[in-house]
Amino acid sequence: VEPLDYLSMMGLVQKSLFVITDSGGLQKEAYFAGKRAIVVMPDTGWRELTDAGWNILSKADEIKDKMGCIINNEIDSKTKNIYGDGNSGKKIAGLIKAF
Repeated sequence: VEPLDYLSMMGLVQKSLFVITDSGGLQKEAYFAGKRAIVVMPDTGWRELTDAGWNILSKADEIKDKMGCIINNEIDSKTKNIYGDGNSGKKIAGLIKAF
């Protein structure tokens, strides 16, 4: 597949079961799209996603096994609101208003 623009790529992510990537950005975008990611890298800048069990680090020769783990839901994921609940603006405004 030729390189895709952002909207086309996110359209594919939305329709996917999960994502396999070596992209730092796509692993986080997959989370926001509600898709698990197998990250083919020795480490990631998004440790909170791997620590929560949402994304899985993998070596190239382990991808097939990791796919099975996601498909069979063998890896527990604790992902509730990793990046907040979307209400930070209201909370900040409430704090400012209280002064």
